[in-house]
Amino acid sequence: MIEKSNMTESPFQVRGALEGFYGTFYTSPQRNDLIRFLGRHGFNLYLYGPKNDRHHRRYWRDPYPLQRMQQFAETAAMAREVGVEFGFALSPGQTISYGSEADFELLTAKLCAFYEIGVRVFSLFLDDIIPKFNDDADTLRYENYAAAQADLCNRTFAWLRELDTSCALSMCPTDYHGVPPFGDYLYELGDRLESGIDIFYTGPKICSTSITASDAGAFAAAVHRRPLIWDNYPVNDLAMQSEMHIGPIRGRDPCLHENVRGIVVNLMLQPEASKVPLHTFAAYFGDPDGYDAESAWESALHEVAGEYSAEFVLRLGENSLGGCLRLPEAEKLERLARAVLEDAERGVEPGNKAFQALEAYLLQLDAACYHLNYSMVNLDLRQDLLPWTEGLNLQQDMGLRALDVLRAPEPPASTEWSVARLQELVEEVTVHPKRIGGKALLPLAHYALARALALEKVVTM
Repeated sequence: MIEKSNMTESPFQVRGALEGFYGTFYTSPQRNDLIRFLGRHGFNLYLYGPKNDRHHRRYWRDPYPLQRMQQFAETAAMAREVGVEFGFALSPGQTISYGSEADFELLTAKLCAFYEIGVRVFSLFLDDIIPKFNDDADTLRYENYAAAQADLCNRTFAWLRELDTSCALSMCPTDYHGVPPFGDYLYELGDRLESGIDIFYTGPKICSTSITASDAGAFAAAVHRRPLIWDNYPVNDLAMQSEMHIGPIRGRDPCLHENVRGIVVNLMLQPEASKVPLHTFAAYFGDPDGYDAESAWESALHEVAGEYSAEFVLRLGENSLGGCLRLPEAEKLERLARAVLEDAERGVEPGNKAFQALEAYLLQLDAACYHLNYSMVNLDLRQDLLPWTEGLNLQQDMGLRALDVLRAPEPPASTEWSVARLQELVEEVTVHPKRIGGKALLPLAHYALARALALEKVVTM
């Protein structure tokens, strides 16, 4: 098992980050920079296991090229210097023959190569696979799928401990989320798996809005050990690639540490932007009872974005709060835009208090986008946020244009360009690949266009 770090006082033994997403994984410099950040904030584990690394998953049997192994060796050494264990995960489940000695030799050879460069923490990811045997011999050899996976993990654990008693092993099961009653697979796996092997659990859902001590306790009872939480916030891979999860962690029980060994945070595709939610996780790890999401977020933004840019990143962040935490995506923008639309539909003249409040906020968003594009000191963060900054810029431009159109009592020639541009912006916002601002401004924009069209028909009659 991974031992408790003495780096910081925390009730969580394991405080980790996981490069476990689908998509383009990090460069070695990006990874090293992130590990240094983790070391400064009390994390004690970095687990490497990106799904698109072919040597981790699809071609798990093949050794890494020498250059990659040299990079891993440098990362592992640097991680130890900053108090973080660099761990390596392998995902053999798509093609492995569980009882094959040849496959087991290839698996242990892969792990041995990492042991020789100083890695002592290992994991077998058996998630996101079809629960059936790849080899007919396994059907005869094992009673069920759980028995096969437990046998593989137990043999790997015994091999590691014979190699070095300081080695640790965890595994991600094929069924890794849910609430009672759990399926037979998890109970069987828990019964058969050696007690020293950690098991990952993502909570009630794959991406869980909340994880309670009760959730973790029920899973612990099923598998006969306190799990490691594989936290799928802030990860934004697969269907979530349009989302930027830069808000603070929420929904994690202050008492969660009572029923888990620790939490390992699955990172976003954007390493620099991931530092913001990671910073808030660090605050939660340090004081789960006193954790305040808003103050933790403010602190995170000031450190990662810098004092000069924190306010502007906040403007983007508060319009990008959708995702598995189930928060309103852009609560303030939605509220302000709805007030203007309701007034307009009641015939209230433009320029009232609601109109002015929305316009002032849209101008704030305009200033934020300009700063994020052209004045950010943290250029890595700028690059990570750039597609969402572009999306927010289109949103605020559309909102301001809609207000311009609503101002006009009738559509003289001077507003024709504004109407045409508003139509273009509506189309651009609708097809933009990144999700930001939700649909807060679209109803107002559609109303403005419909009103302009109606007035035009009146004038031309």
